[in-house]
Amino acid sequence: MEGKPEQVRIENTIEPVETPSSPYLSQKDVPLVLKQAHENNFHIHLGWRSWLIIFLTCFCLMAQVFVVTAAGQVLAFIVRDLGEPNSDRNTEISGWIIQGPLLMQSIFSPTVGRLSDVLDRKYMSSIPPLFAFAGAVISAKAQNMSMLIGGSILIGITLSTAPIIHAIQAEVLPLKYRAVANAFSFIGASVGSIAGGLGAGALTSRSADGWRGVFWIQAALHAVTALGFLLFYWPTPHPDYPKMSLKELAWECDPFGSFFFISSSALLLLAFDWAGGTYHWKDPHVAAPLGLGCALMVCFILYEWKGRKDGLVSHVFFQSGPNFPVGVLGFTVEGWIFYSAVNSVVPQQILHLGFEPTAWRISIRQLAYAFPSLATSLAISAWATKKRDLTRPLFITFGLFLVGVVCYATLKPGQSKAQIVYTVIVGMGQAGPLTLLVPLVQFTAPHAFLSTASGLAYSGRAMGGAFGSAVLNAIINNHLNKNLARSVGSAATKAGLPQSSVSKLMKAMAAGKAQQIQAVPGINNAILQAATHASQEVYARAYNLGWWSIFPFVVICMIGLCFLRGVKELMTEKVEATVEKIKQQEKGEERA
Repeated sequence: MEGKPEQVRIENTIEPVETPSSPYLSQKDVPLVLKQAHENNFHIHLGWRSWLIIFLTCFCLMAQVFVVTAAGQVLAFIVRDLGEPNSDRNTEISGWIIQGPLLMQSIFSPTVGRLSDVLDRKYMSSIPPLFAFAGAVISAKAQNMSMLIGGSILIGITLSTAPIIHAIQAEVLPLKYRAVANAFSFIGASVGSIAGGLGAGALTSRSADGWRGVFWIQAALHAVTALGFLLFYWPTPHPDYPKMSLKELAWECDPFGSFFFISSSALLLLAFDWAGGTYHWKDPHVAAPLGLGCALMVCFILYEWKGRKDGLVSHVFFQSGPNFPVGVLGFTVEGWIFYSAVNSVVPQQILHLGFEPTAWRISIRQLAYAFPSLATSLAISAWATKKRDLTRPLFITFGLFLVGVVCYATLKPGQSKAQIVYTVIVGMGQAGPLTLLVPLVQFTAPHAFLSTASGLAYSGRAMGGAFGSAVLNAIINNHLNKNLARSVGSAATKAGLPQSSVSKLMKAMAAGKAQQIQAVPGINNAILQAATHASQEVYARAYNLGWWSIFPFVVICMIGLCFLRGVKELMTEKVEATVEKIKQQEKGEERA
């Protein structure tokens, strides 16, 4: 047989795009990410392998959102079941059920993302869910708050893989479909949010310790996630980095920057959490970690700025102008609002302002957030893909965010129907950031830094959620500690309750059990109504103050959005890492 030149053919997969050669490839001083977007710009047919990976990533994100949503929905009921809120520190430390996993995500996301960029994404996406499985089992069997928090921190290890999951989605689909890819993520996250809310509410309504079922469900989800990636995700060897020694690998992961970032974020979060009611701001338990954390954060910023150009915060991210810092800031504020306010504070508002009495009814009510946000996400992703525009939808939805914050900051007892409308507004507002901010950040990163950029964005979101929870807990708990007992006791005694029964009434109301309340000596309906009204007014004011603390950050984000650069030129047909099967054949020959 005559020798023939060997050609590589991707059968039924690659079709060249009939367009002139991109002028960006020959221009100088063009951002690297823009050049890469126009290199090998071919249309790739998306087969079942690509869509299977998309399904797996959506399932993984569903499990991760279920983690934070389910526990947050029934946080008040967990506190009631594990101990008396007024007799120990359960109320103050319960925030760590949410903050623990978020802390793990915030401190490890950039480093884990960097590892997946340098190595490969298969085992970095499949091993952490096994740790989460163990943490979920521990949490389900927890006999006290400390054990539950410990299990939650183990669960948080899998949250650090979120940037890897988003990177996988982004690199198996064309660049122009990144908004669509994130819309798929939003669908998975919405399913996790709805299932988490309804499931947690239903289980908790069945029995006082029904919340344990939430963690058994989490264990099953994490096990399926790990098994799915181990069996079905087989990426090609990573093309961006050569084989490296352990020392070279450690350097690529920016050990100094990682140390500064992990240490500073952990100390700052610890300081904010302790300031949330356990200690005063001037106490050494708060002042020492706060001061040291700020100092280490300054060291991190200086090191990433002057120490090295290719660290966790690579300088290449800033070649696209302000898009990267604005995107991370926006994601931080979105996390602040979702994790601390929407996911944790709103269910407590509904309960303590008397809108709904049970976890199940609260979960049903929260569907006013889930369904509008999902519908808005689908509409926004379609618009962004068709118009190749991310800026305008982001500005509009952040505007809705701002309106929702103001509405909740003025919510009063008796505004039950208005609260549902406010939830719809916040849900629609949150759809924009969750759908478009990840693609915005990813468009600033060359493929060699794709997961790192996604990790920094998710770290910002988790940091916003963790710090937001700590700050809101501090504001709310400080107001409650100063005013709740005094106001409720005063209202009850004026209505005729003996002074000796005030402490028993407070204890019974905190437990939320009607039998205990009716057993309080001297209680009657008039006294209970007066005490309940006073309690609702104090809680309403506390939550109002918490929501107002978010307002200035949303305004700052909207100002930053005005300076975004368009990404139209980056939304091409290129697929950075297809998982479709590639067959090599010699031209004119058949192979068995």
